[in-house]
Amino acid sequence: MNTYENMQALREFVIDHALPKSDMALFGVKCPYCGKSDRIRKLEAPADLPGRLDPNGLKTYTELWRNLTLSYGSLGVCKFCHNLLEVIHGKSEAKALCE
Repeated sequence: MNTYENMQALREFVIDHALPKSDMALFGVKCPYCGKSDRIRKLEAPADLPGRLDPNGLKTYTELWRNLTLSYGSLGVCKFCHNLLEVIHGKSEAKALCE
C-alpha cells in the first residue's frame, strides 16, 4: 500500500470508528485544509486503545498508524473536515500530509 492509500484507509478508519476517542482539542492549531482552529485532535497511539477497539480493528489501526507515523511523526485529525494532519510538536502547528 502506498502512502496515499494508507492515508485514505486511515482516514476512513478514523471516521468509521469515531477516533480519536479522546476529545482533547489542540487549541491554537489551525487546520491547513479548512482553517478551523478548535477542531484538531491528536490521534492516539495504538497502545492507548486496547479495549476501545475490537482486536481486528486494533490490528488494522496499528498497521495504518505505524506506516504513516514512520514518515510523518505525530498524526492528528480535524474533526470538522476529517482530514489527517501532521502535528508538529513544540510549534503548535499542523501540516497537510503529502503536500
